Amino acid sequence: MATKPRTMPTTTAAAASGPTAASEMMPTEQRDQALARLARAAGQVQGITRMMEDGRHCTEVLQQITAVQKALDGVGTLVLRNYLERCVTTAIENGDPLIYDELMKVFSRYR
Repeated sequence: MATKPRTMPTTTAAAASGPTAASEMMPTEQRDQALARLARAAGQVQGITRMMEDGRHCTEVLQQITAVQKALDGVGTLVLRNYLERCVTTAIENGDPLIYDELMKVFSRYR
């Protein structure tokens, strides 16, 4: 049986919609770190595009591709840690037996 992704429970009506709901997924500081890393990665991807258009050497392009992959891995690590600390912990505390299946799927997809 498939499990659907967990969402953080909300305690106020204001948290159920708008920007507040998005901030419930991840603490502001972690979210800001992830967004900064994503912005940096986006800039690197644009740089790779220019390098390709300019006919830069393959090893230079590959080096930048590796840098983008590491930047995305860093974002993935932040999101995974948040998922474990918040979503998984809450599900275990609430006695949700399906969280273990979901967790195994997450690890098999994102490791």
